[in-house]
Order: sequence, then structure tokens, then C-alpha cells
Amino acid sequence: MSLVGVVGGYGAVGSAAVRQLHRCQSATPVRLRVGGRRLDLAQRLVREQLGGAGEAMAVDVYDDAALRRFCAGCRLVVNASAASYQVVDRVARAALAAGADYVDAGGDHPLYDRLVRLELAGSGRRALVTAGMSPGLTGLLPRWLAGQGFTEPRRLTGYVGVLDRLTPAGAVDYLLSLAGRDQESQAVWRDGARVTRAATTRTDLLLPFFPGRVTAYPYLGYEAERLAVRLSLAELRWYAVFDGGGRMLATLGRLQPAMSGHGDLAAAAAELAAAAELDLFGRRPYQLMVFELAGLGPDRVELTRTLVVRSTDTSAVTGTACALAAGQVLAGGVPAGAHFAAEALAPEPLVAALRATGVLGGFELFDGAAEQLAGAEEGAL
Repeated sequence: MSLVGVVGGYGAVGSAAVRQLHRCQSATPVRLRVGGRRLDLAQRLVREQLGGAGEAMAVDVYDDAALRRFCAGCRLVVNASAASYQVVDRVARAALAAGADYVDAGGDHPLYDRLVRLELAGSGRRALVTAGMSPGLTGLLPRWLAGQGFTEPRRLTGYVGVLDRLTPAGAVDYLLSLAGRDQESQAVWRDGARVTRAATTRTDLLLPFFPGRVTAYPYLGYEAERLAVRLSLAELRWYAVFDGGGRMLATLGRLQPAMSGHGDLAAAAAELAAAAELDLFGRRPYQLMVFELAGLGPDRVELTRTLVVRSTDTSAVTGTACALAAGQVLAGGVPAGAHFAAEALAPEPLVAALRATGVLGGFELFDGAAEQLAGAEEGAL
């Protein structure tokens, strides 16, 4: 039975990952080690959520000796702790040094770049980064969609909206992830290249499937750009959708120094979290991903399909997706080396497993373009 350690295992994301790994014992038998700075909280989770079938261990991601102790004997280490832009590769290096594979719910490009330099393929070790909801599922779900009858996908439009609370660590990561990304703002992918300033922000907008009026902010992040290359798309447009009172969007405009790591990052993160809370006031949290793909099907017939995925808990989706990614690693479904999860995971089995968990509030595939489907209630799935 493989020993799997989950750093940050009693947090919102980590506990979701732990519960999912525990539920999958029949498919992938594992023994779980739950870690965090507070041993009492780790012990409580093992007792109450795992029925005592696991072990708790105190670990601080900034303590090298504690990380070595935690990773010792593990077949795989999952990192769901702290702000990944600050932790970067600390947990990954300890896990890999202990001979374990590694899965990170976050990590993003800074972690990926460091892991690539380790040339893990030669050692047979596997490392997945951004194995959560966004980035992560936001890159994997369009790959799944491209496999639904398309022989030549051509044009993809994605809308990703989240109305939810931000944890302090999540707010820090969100701010730092925006540093130096001016070129991504208002950019689109067209004919094999990034085209800057090719799209404009759309305000006071009624978007299909979104409740009420929203603001759609166009940007072309690295995940979307890599997706366009992987699918050989002629065009890709991507929008971050802001709902509610717009306080979070307005607050981001004032926090430029914090995004580049200057100024009081903790204060800026607290301000951003407060703005997200105000946007949420009186409303239910939601996560909504809408992907419209056009291209050619069999016999070169024009085909357009729209995938709509809903949920109500960002942390639960992120943690569950991370655990399912860990399951593919344990089962040998991921090649050796460092990878973005959205690119290395097999989309069909992961989507099937994710739907089976019940963590999604909706998963619908429609024939037709999104704007033609306004008011549609039931799709093909």
C-alpha cells in the first residue's frame, strides 16, 4: 500500500484532496499522511474524516528538516499548502529528494520552470503542477471537449467566472500570479501567434449561462496559449468573468505594486479578500466555466459545441481534481518528468471520475454556439 503525504492536508483544498484519496481506496489503495503546522488539526482530520486510518504529522513548509521527515517513505507527496508563489519548489525538492513523485494543486510557471531544470525523466520521477481548478481543469476540459467528435478543432472561446471567498493564501497567489502579465491583457491567439490588444473588456454584459450582468476581461494566459498550440487552433479567445458589485475588479486596479511583490503584500491580500467578500454578500458562491469550440467533425462537417461546467466550492473542486491527478500518477498514467497537469493527464478518465465524485453542480455538453443557447437548461450530458 503506497504512502501518500498531503502537505496542508487539513486546509480547505488539502482536506478535499485527503477525503477523495481516502474514498478511492478500492481503485488505488493508499495510506495517508496528513501534515500541517498544527498537529492537533491534522490529528482531528485523521480521526474524524479518515476514521483513524492514517497518520498525522507536524510540518512547516519553511522548515527543511521537517519537510524531509514528512516526505520520508512517501510514494507520492501532494502539496496543498500556503501560497505557492512564495513556497515555489520547497516541498517539491523535499519530495523528489525522498524518492517520491509530486503533485501540486498550484505552482504555476515559476514552479514548473524550476522542476523542468531538474530533468526528472532520467530519474523516473513524476511531477505535476497546477493540478487544481484554474489553472488545471480550465486547460484540461477544453482538451476533453476537443475529443467530442472534432477531427479538426479551429476556434475556442472560454469564459471562466468565480464568485467565491478568497483565503489569505489564495489572495496572495492571485496577486503574485498577475505580476508581469501586461502582454496577456486583451490579447488573443490568431493564426499561430499572440496578437496583443486585439480584444476589449466587455462591461455590463449579459453572457449565456451567467446570472445577471457581468464584466468579461480578455486575456491570454500561458495555459490558454499552450492549449492553442496543442490543439493547433486558428483562434482562441479567453475571458475572466467578474460578477457581483465589481469591487474585486476595482480593487485589483489599485494593487499594482503588490502584484510585482512590492509594498505590503499581506495588507493587499487582505484588501482583495475583503473585496471578494463584499462582491459575494447576499449571494451564493459559484464557479462557472463555459467553453465554445468550433471546427470540423467527421466528413469535414462544420461542428460547434459548448461545454458548461458548474460548481459551488472552489476549494472542493481544486482538492478533488488534485486527488484524481494523484491517482493517475500512482496508476502509472503520467510519464516521467515535469508537467502541467492539464497537459499530462488523460482527459476522459479524469472527467469521468470528477463527475462521479458529485463535486460538480452541473456538467452539460450542448450542440451549438453559446449565444444561441441562452436559456437552455439541458444538454446532451
